[in-house]
Amino acid sequence: MNAKILCVPLLVLLLFSSCARKSVSTADSVPSHEPPRGDNYKIGVILPLTGKYAIYGASTLNGIECAVGIFAPCEGLINAELVIKDDAGLPDRAVLAVEDLANNDKVSVIIGPLSSTSIEAAAERAQSLSIPLISLSQREEIPEARDYVFSVALTAASQVNEIVNYAVQTKKLKNLAVVYPTSVYGEMYKNLFIDAALKAHAKVVFSERYGETTLDFGGLFRSGKKFDALFIPDSYRAVGFIASAMIAEGIEGVQLLGINRWNNPELVERGGDSLEGSVFVDGFFESSDRPVQKFISAFKEAYKVGPTILEAQGFDAARLASKAIQSTGGRHTTDVRNALAIIPDVEGASGDIGFDSNRKVIRRPFLLTVKDGNIVELGGHVSQKTKDKYGTPIEQKDSSIKY
Repeated sequence: MNAKILCVPLLVLLLFSSCARKSVSTADSVPSHEPPRGDNYKIGVILPLTGKYAIYGASTLNGIECAVGIFAPCEGLINAELVIKDDAGLPDRAVLAVEDLANNDKVSVIIGPLSSTSIEAAAERAQSLSIPLISLSQREEIPEARDYVFSVALTAASQVNEIVNYAVQTKKLKNLAVVYPTSVYGEMYKNLFIDAALKAHAKVVFSERYGETTLDFGGLFRSGKKFDALFIPDSYRAVGFIASAMIAEGIEGVQLLGINRWNNPELVERGGDSLEGSVFVDGFFESSDRPVQKFISAFKEAYKVGPTILEAQGFDAARLASKAIQSTGGRHTTDVRNALAIIPDVEGASGDIGFDSNRKVIRRPFLLTVKDGNIVELGGHVSQKTKDKYGTPIEQKDSSIKY
């Protein structure tokens, strides 16, 4: 299928780009959404293409483009136009983008926003305008009480549930511990971990927090509590320091557990042998034995670089949107919304995907481990520091930044 970009915002000095228009709708107006049929299907996209999150927005856009076949050999399910708006990660711009896409561009569905600062306002406006919106934000509460809002992001809850299931069900570990940064983010992960452990009939016997900018973790384990597994919901940088502190305290034989922010080549460089056998979660893994190679091969050929989770989630969102439009004709946004809610399995970046009853994506996270100094999938192949076929090291975006 052929596809094209209707407009791409580029200039930071404008509220949107020169190809976008400011909506004149009011908060109470509900347009009669009737996007055109045939070769003129329109998918709206809201991403931070300028500002501090621009690198993440650009990566996500590449994944969306691949899903609709902008550049060969990527192929789409339908002939679609992407109508792209730059919100720069700002709520007011995101709201205006939703209004413009719904009222003026008459898109069938909106993908985005990406930033956690934009998503709530955009989702609320999309709900009021009855336009289906597929969120890329990590904020998992966004679809709640909004039946026109869906989410494809890897969430904190999905990561915690997967890692606790591994520790308790697979490894048969019952005495768990968590150390976490003193932040809203850290508290959230700690609470999710405790809840998941209780549901799995395990105990959290030790819980301790530390300063978000702490580099010295001496004394973190001064309580002397014994535990079988330790969950660290922080970046690979902090993990290296904490692993060293455990060695200094003589703590051995503990299963280390983590989140997607661990997945960086520097994890092993910083933690060394102390991280051997540690296990963590991510939403995409390039060297997986799962059916990811079709997506990776097409993406690399088109963009000359390997995809990350950002490109994969953008791809998944656009594939789901395209399937819903394909099955309904895309003329009425309510029909597209209903199709998304019951959509059968769609081939995504790393296997079949769909939405559950809470309109959150059904996608099995990847369990990764450190083996012989390399990050590998549990039961899979060696991954990190790979190069694409052009010999260029695949870019590793700093996942310690929370967008």
